[in-house]
Amino acid sequence: MARVLLVEDEPNIASIIVFKLEREGHQVRWESSASAVLDAARTTQPDLVLLDSSLPDGDPFDLLRALSPNPPVVMMTEFRDVVTPNRALSAGALATVEKPFKPTQLARLVAQLAPAPTAGRP
Repeated sequence: MARVLLVEDEPNIASIIVFKLEREGHQVRWESSASAVLDAARTTQPDLVLLDSSLPDGDPFDLLRALSPNPPVVMMTEFRDVVTPNRALSAGALATVEKPFKPTQLARLVAQLAPAPTAGRP
């Protein structure tokens, strides 16, 4: 399955996502701060990044531009507007997901969007 880098500052939300994705067979690394994301992406080499649209210590849109298109990024947002998803897609997000979402919905999206791991990668 896929290597997923989860960037979520809310521990309760993160634990639900990690639990569901690991049950689906994915490897998940969770980071709660913007400051650790780029280093985590370099060391983890994720197949997909799930990025929260509001982080307390950095601009997620700057992270999105730095990360995408490789690895692909899905932005998770609690903002119920059209501006945030459009801004995310314009900045390079592959997709957006509106919070709250069902863990099964997110797991399906990860399965659809995460490319198969490269042969020979540990």
